[in-house]
Formats: sequence, structure tokens, C-alpha cells
Amino acid sequence: MHSVEPQFWMSADAIPLAMVLGTVLGKVPGWVGGLLNSNSAAAEVSPKQDPATVMESADAQPEGPTDEPTAELAEAEAAELAESSGNAMSLVDEMLSRGRYALLLRPQLITNLSPDQLARARSSLSEGMCLVPAGEVALRRVATFTDEVEEPGLSDEAPMWVDGYYLDRFQVTNAQYSQFVRHGGYEQMAIWDPEVLPAVLDFVDQTGHPGPRFWRDGRFPRGADHHPVVGVCWYEAAAYARWVGKRLPTDAEWVKAASWPVAIVGHPLMQRRYPWGEAVDRTRANLWGSGPETTAPVDSFPGGVSVGGVQQMIGNVWEWTVDPLAIDDDEDNEYEQPPCQELKSLRGGAYDTYLDCQATNHFQSGDNALARKHNVGFRCAISLCDFEMFEGCGEAAATDSDQEANEEAES
Repeated sequence: MHSVEPQFWMSADAIPLAMVLGTVLGKVPGWVGGLLNSNSAAAEVSPKQDPATVMESADAQPEGPTDEPTAELAEAEAAELAESSGNAMSLVDEMLSRGRYALLLRPQLITNLSPDQLARARSSLSEGMCLVPAGEVALRRVATFTDEVEEPGLSDEAPMWVDGYYLDRFQVTNAQYSQFVRHGGYEQMAIWDPEVLPAVLDFVDQTGHPGPRFWRDGRFPRGADHHPVVGVCWYEAAAYARWVGKRLPTDAEWVKAASWPVAIVGHPLMQRRYPWGEAVDRTRANLWGSGPETTAPVDSFPGGVSVGGVQQMIGNVWEWTVDPLAIDDDEDNEYEQPPCQELKSLRGGAYDTYLDCQATNHFQSGDNALARKHNVGFRCAISLCDFEMFEGCGEAAATDSDQEANEEAES
């Protein structure tokens, strides 16, 4: 049996994310103006919530994702576009061609787009990402649509609130990641977490070129354009997400999109065991014994789509999330965190996942944040609050986003 699963060491400690911003921007202010050219250091990275919104919801809602961009960077990018005059249109077109539409839809940049570019950016968002409405989710399985009696392993853990967000429909592909590699993503220090900077030069392929572990000469295998990128560690995934103006999803966001919770007054929160329902069905996912025994194109296995339209949340490759690996404070727990290792959460299972219990919406695995495995990839997210088209977030935006997501799922 050649199934290879991620490690199951556990950690209860969460190390907050940070970015290399203050020192670089303070010493080299002119460098910021070049962030949008072909060698851009897209320090625009992940989303930033409005401070007023955060303050209003702080008492009622859990703290949101910590990997967020700064207003100063977004303003610097907007200023660069404004100063570029005629070149601004070509810069925007380049960003659109490289899949960086999420960055262009931020309030600081959206006013620089022509009507055609704005339409293209919004079309790319609709085609590439799914809207997940605000609502509650439990990170442990609470109840299912078929549970008549309490089952072993069910939890009465209180659900947590998640603001509305967008999640990539598909896992990030080799073709998409190659844009990041070709345009200097591994050379742009502002988009990397500070603690990993000394190791970035070691993130190379089989021939010593910057890029995923299993590529050669800076290129992915022939014919694997639409396969999920693998051989990237958590830090590489986070840097790519920033470069395209997104971020890695939280555990709560990942589980919510996969299980699509339903809240009914007087009943426990119901969450699906699999994106398609309650019963395991290996024909709907690329798992052990049901697929090509390697990665498959990200748009294959359409029967495994979630209620909200997200593809392959189960199988194909494990997916990094932004959160540290969680563990029960149980004296009898057999798993221990190895010393000096930062472990990050993994979700979804992979093409070599053998056990059914590991290929569910609720199962959490994890691995060293520096691990570059053959069966681990990722997808990206972005909060509704980071787009100009949405005026509010949290519970205030839940109704409209829920309606849009349900209409999208029905279609």
C-alpha cells in the first residue's frame, strides 16, 4: 500500500502571521512605485478589513484572518497607476492576464480601471471564485442531515461566526502558479513571512530553479497545466496568495464552504459530512482506488462539487489553510508536536488517501509549514469587505450574500 498521508503531529500554539513591510517601505519608498511592473513585489497581498467594522464586530465575532494588507501599500499602488497615465491601462491588463483580478477590485485601485477592465475583473472573480455567505460553522462535526441519534465523535462545541467571503472554485493550478514564478515571486521579499526569509533561496525545483519542488528548469511537467500545483510549502502558498491579492482560507472558512451548514431554530447546526451529502462516494473524488493514482485536472470529478459550487474539496490534494494545527488538550493524546516545528492545518484528503474517515469535510491533518509534499496544494480566499462592490460585512451582509450564493448553487 503506497498511500502517503501528511503527518499527524499536533500543536495547540498559534503563531501569528506578519509581513516584511515597515523596514523595507521605510528605507526604500521609491521601490514601492514599482510594485505593479513586470517585476512587481506584490506586497499588496491579502485583504484588510475596515477598522470601524472590526471594532463594531469585535465583541460578537471571533478574530478574523490575520494575514492582511496595509492601506499604505494599496494607496501606493493606486498612486503608481495614477502617475502612469497612458501606461496604467497596460499595467492593469498585465495584472488581469496574470490572474491578479482580486487586487484590482479593492477600493484603492478599482477607480483606476476602465469600464472594460472593471467588467473583466468582475467576470474573472465570478468565474474563478465562489461566494460563501456569512454564517455559523462548527469546526467539529455537530450533526448531519441523517443523524437520528447521537453518534460517537459528535460534538456540542459552540459554532463560530464567519463573515462572508469568496473562495477559489478550484485548487491553484500549475499554470496559475507559473505566473508567480515567471514574474519574480520568489525574489519579492515583501510578500514573504519574515521568519522564512532565510529559507526562500532553498525553495527550488529539481534543477535548482526557484519554484515547486517537483518542477524542472522552472517549469511544470508537460500536460499538467490544469493539475493542482504541489511541492509547495505553506509559506510558498501564502506568498502566492498575497501576490494575487488574496490569502489562504481559515479552517473555519474551508469547513464552511465544504459542509455548507444549515441552521434551523431548535436544532443543532447541521453540516454535511461530504460536499455532496452524507454517504462516501469515491466516484465523486480523486481518492485511493477511484482515480488515476496521481493528481487529476482541477475541473475533473464534477460530481464532488459543494453546494456553493466549489470543486474538489475532497481528494486530489490536501490543502493548506492559514491556521496552525489544532489539538485537544488531552493527556491521553498520542500525538505530540515535534520540537522547533511550526505545524499548519491541512484539509480535504488527496489522491492517495486510503481511509474514508480522512476524506471528510471535518477531518483535520497537518504538517510542518516547510514541508513540500507531492500530495499537498492549496486554494485562496478573500473577504467580501475587501471589495469595493460590497459596502458592509459580517451579519449586515449575510442576507444578500446568502441569497446570491444559493442562486449560484442552484444554477
